[in-house]
Amino acid sequence: MTTQQNPSQASGDDAARPDFLEMDGSQSSDAPADTDSWYGWPHRKVEPVTLQRPDGKTERVRTPVMELEGLITPTELHYVVQHFGIPETMRAADWSLSVDGEVKKPLRLSYDDVRRFPSRSVRTVMECSGSDATYFEYFKGEGPRPSRTQERMILSGSEWTGVPLAAVLNEAGLTGRATHIRAEGWDEGVPATAAEGTEPFFYDKGLPIQKALHPDTILAYAQNGQVLEHLHGAPIRLLVPGWSGNWSVKWLRRLEVLDHEPDCWYHYNFYYYGDSPDDPNKELITTIGVKSLVSQPSDDTRTLPVGKHVVRGYAWSGGGAITQVDVSVDGGRSWQPARLEEPAERWMWRRWSWVWDAAPGDYTVMSRATDSVGNVQSHEPRYNNMRKNFSAIVGYDITIA
Repeated sequence: MTTQQNPSQASGDDAARPDFLEMDGSQSSDAPADTDSWYGWPHRKVEPVTLQRPDGKTERVRTPVMELEGLITPTELHYVVQHFGIPETMRAADWSLSVDGEVKKPLRLSYDDVRRFPSRSVRTVMECSGSDATYFEYFKGEGPRPSRTQERMILSGSEWTGVPLAAVLNEAGLTGRATHIRAEGWDEGVPATAAEGTEPFFYDKGLPIQKALHPDTILAYAQNGQVLEHLHGAPIRLLVPGWSGNWSVKWLRRLEVLDHEPDCWYHYNFYYYGDSPDDPNKELITTIGVKSLVSQPSDDTRTLPVGKHVVRGYAWSGGGAITQVDVSVDGGRSWQPARLEEPAERWMWRRWSWVWDAAPGDYTVMSRATDSVGNVQSHEPRYNNMRKNFSAIVGYDITIA
């Protein structure tokens, strides 16, 4: 009789362990110097850039975008920004959400009440409106080209799970006068640039009813398959895909239905297009612009050998799904279509690649994205005094030798 090997033995730690790992999990002298053991395999850990509070707790996180693979940003690497201090943690059992204003039936919902609604998962790229802000100076000739590694760190992609905001609003019953939903979080403070005497207020945003009722606008209680963490807005946060991250109010406490656009401080004092604080034609910033970046070769690569290389990157847009990416190696004088990688999703960024058969010389590599509604990444940014929503094409110099 032939004895069969237990499948768990054939595929377990011993069978999977590379030669350079000893039986106790430590590395032998032949192990690569820049790897750690992870379940018996070499692993290079990617670390975020963080800002710590005096008590040692993390307050802000910057995503190492140039080191990512795939579409989903690990939760611990997902960027974190907030205008006010992070509120104290709250047990889900102690949390509640009020829904009032222009509704037929005001609601006070517990955490369990919200989770009784049918759920929905939404995969989306999220970007801070202030991402890449120093590129504005570069385009004006007022400074050197910023490093992609340092700048493009307020940008991440996640899967969020929750309930459609529309389901909750339908439960409350909107009146015929409803035009906006003011979402209010538990984070409270006074903006640094606010007028003297401004009283502390809860962070809020006034979402137009059309965006509020979109099925992908959700009240999220989970991220990347796990219950939402406090730093990312637990117990429940608003998620507004396709719009700048400041719209996705964290630590949600109230939804106020209004018959007018609310006078939220962060609307026309901070997140707006305009030439000055007194510009009479200010435009509220909502949708993320159509953008792309080159992640390979990275800023650490200044020279490559002659031959074939794969240029890689990401493209995204709040206006529509990415349908085309073009690559130029001569500073934008000519363009070649890149290969779009699967999958293609409405709100998520799209990976792309282009094979470059490189001859000796000096080159400027750049990418240009187009979305499904015809938006094309521009050569010049939309200048504004707040330095928000940069989305222009940026070139990166490289030598082939």
